[in-house]
Amino acid sequence: MPHTILLIEDEPDIQTVVKFALEATGGHDVIVADDGLQGLEAARTERPDVILLDVMMPRMDGHELLWLLKASDKTSGIPVIFLSAKAQQKDVEAGLDLGADGYLTKPFDSRTLSDQVDAIVKKARG
Repeated sequence: MPHTILLIEDEPDIQTVVKFALEATGGHDVIVADDGLQGLEAARTERPDVILLDVMMPRMDGHELLWLLKASDKTSGIPVIFLSAKAQQKDVEAGLDLGADGYLTKPFDSRTLSDQVDAIVKKARG
């Protein structure tokens, strides 16, 4: 089932690959924000089905943004999945402990990214 996905990622190459993978394989609509501040505004106005969130970004990092998203009534119900190069177990656990619904590491297999997003959205929604 197609979803509206907000991708908050500062690297243009990653934006392109993720957007293509999700639109081509899953038929998803992907909205892109270049940093945490743009992402916060887009989450509030667009109300996506799921947010893919980078950890290391300028202006506001992913951890701070996740905290703000979960603290707001407008955005607290949106599943958030970290998409990060920080792939050590302690990084994954820290992201999940902060309230993320999933944690995917870069590099990722673009062919299965859509399936992983679908599974996490389904799990988050019960």
